[in-house]
Amino acid sequence: MRLSRCAGLIAISITVRSVGAQDSLRFVGGDATTSREVSQIIDAVAAQGLPAGLILSKARFAVAVHTPGPKIVETAKAMAARLVIAKRAIDPHIRESDLAGAEAALSYDVPVDILRRISSARPKEPIAVPLGVLTQLVADRVPAKRAGEIVTDLLRRGATMTQIADLGNNVDADVKIGGYRAVDAANMRYNGLGPHLAPLSAAGTTTEPGITSTAGGPKKP
Repeated sequence: MRLSRCAGLIAISITVRSVGAQDSLRFVGGDATTSREVSQIIDAVAAQGLPAGLILSKARFAVAVHTPGPKIVETAKAMAARLVIAKRAIDPHIRESDLAGAEAALSYDVPVDILRRISSARPKEPIAVPLGVLTQLVADRVPAKRAGEIVTDLLRRGATMTQIADLGNNVDADVKIGGYRAVDAANMRYNGLGPHLAPLSAAGTTTEPGITSTAGGPKKP
């Protein structure tokens, strides 16, 4: 199964499953000022019931690759702010992996309303994989609006996590190996799933004009 690759952009975050539950949340690294300021940020995040271990993991990694102290503090503050926004955006989802996925999407400037729609599409199921695919598509330069439409529609049409993950993997390969334009690859892969999913209502149709369904990958002109 290839679920892990599609969410590669948030792999570090979701792999470190609650560092705080396994280890002290006190950060020690770099100079004393950096250690103190990052620890304060982590404590504040933990006090809000947010997965502070994600920030701790990121900060430890930053120390390992010799990131300057001020940059580590800046990154920790930014993550903390995004986690607060993420929690509100994807409520009622509270899993650490879901919050990590939402935070990663926000780090790629995905609008909050897109996260809300994805959350609403599957309110009772984990959404880490769809959020990972969303971030992957945006990283591959699919416009955030279109990426959000595709992921949301797949969820509403009953796509499985494997189908969603495969779409992200295939688009990534189409772009990086096949040399296709990201939005074209995303549209083709999305339309190719059409015969295997429940139909969209007229109001929910988002397929771009001129794009036809195909079971294979995108075709070069």
